[in-house]
Amino acid sequence: MSPQPVQETVDAVARVLEEYAESLGVPVQMEIPRQRVAWPRGGRALWLHPLALPGRSGWLFLGPAVTPTAFAAVCGFPLPPDRRDAWLLPHPGRWGRPLQDGDGQVIGLLRETDVYLLFDLLRQEAPLARLLTRAVLDLGLRAARPLLPALLGMDAETLDARIGRLRHASEIEALRAAGCWRPAPVEAGLTLPEQSSEALAREVRELEAGLRASARQMNRLEQRLVLADRRLAELEQHRTSADTLAREFDRIAALPGVTDVQVGDEVIHLYTGLISVDYGARRFRLGRFRLDLHFDGRVFLRNLTDRYETYDHPHVDNGRPCLGNIQGWIQQLIARREFAAASGVLLQYLATVNPSDWRKPVTYWPELAA
Repeated sequence: MSPQPVQETVDAVARVLEEYAESLGVPVQMEIPRQRVAWPRGGRALWLHPLALPGRSGWLFLGPAVTPTAFAAVCGFPLPPDRRDAWLLPHPGRWGRPLQDGDGQVIGLLRETDVYLLFDLLRQEAPLARLLTRAVLDLGLRAARPLLPALLGMDAETLDARIGRLRHASEIEALRAAGCWRPAPVEAGLTLPEQSSEALAREVRELEAGLRASARQMNRLEQRLVLADRRLAELEQHRTSADTLAREFDRIAALPGVTDVQVGDEVIHLYTGLISVDYGARRFRLGRFRLDLHFDGRVFLRNLTDRYETYDHPHVDNGRPCLGNIQGWIQQLIARREFAAASGVLLQYLATVNPSDWRKPVTYWPELAA
């Protein structure tokens, strides 16, 4: 749909991603698709996919028609006439959470921590690409905010403070560049008043001073917020235990193969009976397991009886499962405190092996007699 991006623009976007990664404390990366489809990367990182659509099984054949279109502006920044390539996606909510700019225009899609852009970011000049990258990342962070604490392993207050600082910095950078992107006057020879330029410069200086003061205050508040978050977590755990967890424990205990359920410090321990799997015409005993579901989204699967070297299961090494595409799903269920549903998925995972991506072949475990 468009030529290869200019390296200067790619470098400019990469520097913005580095700034966001440093501020958030998690990787923020970009994937340039060779075709229009890019599969979600997920994990504890943010991903930006320019001019790409989320991959999905059968998508190219069963999905809606994607119509080429043109965006005159994105997030309030006008695009040059020859660099307005974009996609119009019918019913975008079926394929991700639509990201709308201030004009109500769907400029991207959000899938957990993957941001898909429906316009050609990388064909823009480097300064404009910087502004657009900041704008879409700010939109993506705002839209993904409910999931980010669990997915990124960060408390909500600290995350909000860091997102706020990034958004403030974006506003200042946009003000600095306002003269570059302001439309030219209609009448020939008409120039902008000098006074407006001076007023804009004063406003920028005031915002910079406010940002420095805010940064100092934010650092102090972050320390207080971390302590407050711990206290709130204790209260939340108590409230949740009284309301929701009791029902969830009953549902977990009723799951086939579960022998016991225990509660720890912001973690649920689930004990299983003997788990075995079929491979070809043979059946192998994997053993009894303890599933640890932490309230922050972490999951550990530990073999209590038949561990082989460091492997608890063909797909689990040192308690850490390779969950692949279901990892984000599990973390969402835990974030919503749907522990029974998450436990059911994990029990099914333990009772399944896939030779194409196992870490240790199931044939290393004891074979059961027919």
